[in-house]
Amino acid sequence: MLQKLRLILPLLVLAILIWSFQSVHHSRRAAVTSASPQTPALPPASEDEMCFRILLGLTDTQSVVWDGSLSVSPGVVARVEPWRFDEGDRLEEPSSNSSAVRWRIATHRARVFGAAANRPVVANGVIVTFGKLTAASEVKVETAQGGFQFRPAQIFYGKAEKFLDGRVMVDRVPVSLLSAHTRDEEDYPAAAADREGNVWVAFVRFTPNPKFTGIRWTGTEETKNFAELAEPTGGDQVLLTRYSRGVWSNPIAVSDRGGDLYRPAVAVDGAGRVWVFWSANSDGNFDLYARGFEAGEGGKTIKLTSDRGPDIAPVAATDAQGRVWVAWQAFRNGRAQIRAAYQQSVQGTVATSFSDEIVVGSSAANEWNPAIAASPGGEVTLAWDSYRNGNYDLYLRSFDRNAKLGEEKAAVATARYEAYPALAYDKEGRLWLAWEESDAEWGKDFGTDETTGIGLYHGRWIRMKVWQGNRVFTPPGLDAALPGVPNNRVDSPARQSDPPRGIQPDSELAKQRRPNATPQPPPRPRNSYPRLLADRSGRIWLAFRTAHPLWWVTIGTVWFENVVSFDGSAWTGPIFINHSANLLDNRPALVSTAAGELLVINSSDGRQHYHARTANNVAVKDDPYNNDLYASRIVLAEPLKPAQLVAASAEEAPATGAHETPHVRRLREYRSRVNGTEYRILRGEFHRHTEISMDGGRDGSIWDAFRYMLDVAAMDWVGCCDHDNGHGREYTWWLTQKLTDIFHLPGSFIPMFSYERSVPYPEGHRNVVFAQRGIRTLPRIPRVNESTPGPAPDTQMLYRYLRHFNGIAAIHTSATNMGTDWRDNDPLAEPVVEIYQGDRQNYEMPDAPRSNKANDSIGGWRPKGFVSLALEKGYKLGFQASSDHISTHMSYCNLYVTAPTRQAILEAFQRRHVYGATDDILADVRSGQYMMGDQFETAQWPMLKVKLIGTAPFARVHIIKDNKYVYSSEPKKASAEFTWRDTQAEAGKQSYYYVRGEQADGEIVWVSPMWITYRP
Repeated sequence: MLQKLRLILPLLVLAILIWSFQSVHHSRRAAVTSASPQTPALPPASEDEMCFRILLGLTDTQSVVWDGSLSVSPGVVARVEPWRFDEGDRLEEPSSNSSAVRWRIATHRARVFGAAANRPVVANGVIVTFGKLTAASEVKVETAQGGFQFRPAQIFYGKAEKFLDGRVMVDRVPVSLLSAHTRDEEDYPAAAADREGNVWVAFVRFTPNPKFTGIRWTGTEETKNFAELAEPTGGDQVLLTRYSRGVWSNPIAVSDRGGDLYRPAVAVDGAGRVWVFWSANSDGNFDLYARGFEAGEGGKTIKLTSDRGPDIAPVAATDAQGRVWVAWQAFRNGRAQIRAAYQQSVQGTVATSFSDEIVVGSSAANEWNPAIAASPGGEVTLAWDSYRNGNYDLYLRSFDRNAKLGEEKAAVATARYEAYPALAYDKEGRLWLAWEESDAEWGKDFGTDETTGIGLYHGRWIRMKVWQGNRVFTPPGLDAALPGVPNNRVDSPARQSDPPRGIQPDSELAKQRRPNATPQPPPRPRNSYPRLLADRSGRIWLAFRTAHPLWWVTIGTVWFENVVSFDGSAWTGPIFINHSANLLDNRPALVSTAAGELLVINSSDGRQHYHARTANNVAVKDDPYNNDLYASRIVLAEPLKPAQLVAASAEEAPATGAHETPHVRRLREYRSRVNGTEYRILRGEFHRHTEISMDGGRDGSIWDAFRYMLDVAAMDWVGCCDHDNGHGREYTWWLTQKLTDIFHLPGSFIPMFSYERSVPYPEGHRNVVFAQRGIRTLPRIPRVNESTPGPAPDTQMLYRYLRHFNGIAAIHTSATNMGTDWRDNDPLAEPVVEIYQGDRQNYEMPDAPRSNKANDSIGGWRPKGFVSLALEKGYKLGFQASSDHISTHMSYCNLYVTAPTRQAILEAFQRRHVYGATDDILADVRSGQYMMGDQFETAQWPMLKVKLIGTAPFARVHIIKDNKYVYSSEPKKASAEFTWRDTQAEAGKQSYYYVRGEQADGEIVWVSPMWITYRP
């Protein structure tokens, strides 16, 4: 019997290998549409390819050389690609007398922005695609640290092998097919399969202005032609392509070029028509459009919505009767709803028209992120997340086969953060729901001085539920299958050490500063944006984004796609998707045409490799980072087992907090009439970051930033977000500008166009704000030496740029290495200063509450940068507070505006009608017919009328004149109203007066100065 097994086993392995060869598609470049003729199509690769990732140096604690080579026999090396190459790493051309692949690489310390020298070392390696393999093929690897060998036939998806005492890991990865590649940016793929097994992919192509390609954050010369920075881009276009039998078709134009478009969706109806849905900006508002295609010919474009609120994020599915359904997020009267429409039918045949909009999810709060799935029995179910309970919960609602809408039900509703649902029906009619989860108090008070809440991205879990009728289950073992908590010894995509940020929330110094602050929970996994699919066999596929050990590159943080699969009783280990490096919020399309098969279609800009972007302090113009579309096919041949699901445990009672506090309502309803003009308060900030910043690893996505500002912080206006809108890249600038317009809800939420321009001390980091769209970021020129007196040329250029476009800037963290010695100011271009930052400290004056000191200054100690010194120099600066990184819900820039518009916000800044606060404190300080920020003369003793309404009793209220305390009171109640006169005013002298209120719970308000000249 043993002898028979020895004879049969090699044949069995060979049969499995041959079957897998037939199941793995090849990699080739697509033919390019006439829109981008500069990139020729490449010939297809061989059908019999397998791909493996070889990671070297998993256990290294310091940089180690791993120079080496690789050969295979029998077989050929079809391609070899770098994995996480850093400076000095390279692949070598094979010599004429050798078939071996050679490389020169070393392990490197992780590029964590601002991290100390002891940051962890991360593995390096190569990704190799082999062809013409047999069951006996063996790969031999030689390195400077030793050699090893492996057989491709014995390494399976989701089961990595270790070599050289665990220092090396080899795992199988799917071959990636480059499906859309031009010099433009291809992004936002959506996919659907037709009955013939063709896969249809819709995507958006952005064409940059050729003058602004590359990374433009710094330059060699002063920019003089500012008008050029507002020239238009080439805009967006939605395209449609087909994948059939290993070949991608030329893209078909769905929309015209030059549009301002957002995420598409695609579905195929029962008649074989391919329907593409997308959002387009027309006359300042994003509406939803649809277009059908038959035999490659496009029909008439249909406008599905016409309301003045944005209609975005469509998802589509086809029901059992062949009708296409589309659902989307629709803003109506300043609130987001979930709406849907379905393809109408005539005498049982699907038509080319759609029903009226149907409200699926609506409440007094915002509804977000629709997901859709169609059951074998004819139902269509939608899932979404909602802020109606004062935190994010998940809801479900279904249409029956007659399009009758059923009752809404809470799918997951706890005090925790539950968002970004994904839905799928399996062949048995079970409904699967996946989502990402974070802790309770997401987006609440978190920063240097308070940690009772949690920042926007401290980590996420992925959770899952399954409904079979009215019974609810969970699939066992999901947590164990996913990448886990960050650690220092396993090179999984979750491995990460966060950068030190000065005073950490759990440090002893932080506890001394705020003894009531709660310690942060331990690190969490970083698994996000689940995508779900059930193939024809019933196998469940779950794709998700995962943090990468190379945490950042010049253009932002680095994330990859991974896939796990459930066979009824167990999950595979993570299957890494090559060519998926991109932003965190990068949502691939999942599609399947056969049992046991998954096709992942995603965009990637290749950011896993670090490219030095400067030479001799001069920007390198070419941009190695460009979004292309890739497709990766995975086939798992193992038979499925009967579903072994576990009854879901009972959940705690859902939280029912209000989405708007009484303090926020008071600020929104408050009106102040000064000199015949009525003002209202708009509460917001303009210094946040997202994953688009190279140091934004814990800031989350830009989508999450807007969710936080709209819902959790309940802001009225905002400036978002990043360093040069993504290091001066045209594409991330375009995306940021687009989302700023998408989330513009006139009358209720007003995003401004902004970015941070970071120049080290003595010039300073500044946040820039515009009221109009379309102004590119300004490259910087070399900064001055600290010992060089006089104005800084770069700052003066910035002031001219701001005056040209009627924008403003505010310096931040002024008494740090990011600050300034106040050598420059322009009263029109820089009318305000960030006096307090939630991520760091107060820079008002030495010894003020929450002020930085020499022994605890986060970001360095530069005492020449205190705001008090700028006021002494005669600069007229209003006060505002903002967050910067990580910090949430504890720093606000409150503006007195004449109307809730972008222009009125800009004018309020220019007039310094602004105050900063760490909580929802109302402040109204005026002097006769003048108000905070004003400059005037008076024949009477200077007078201040002070009105403060806090969220807790005020311990102290100070009036500060010319940097000296001239009046203090201890109200010991939540309101303080009084009038004070300066009977010691000096005739003919201009003095500045401002108010600081300090609550007993430590919250603070800073009211902008008034500059008063007493002329009796």
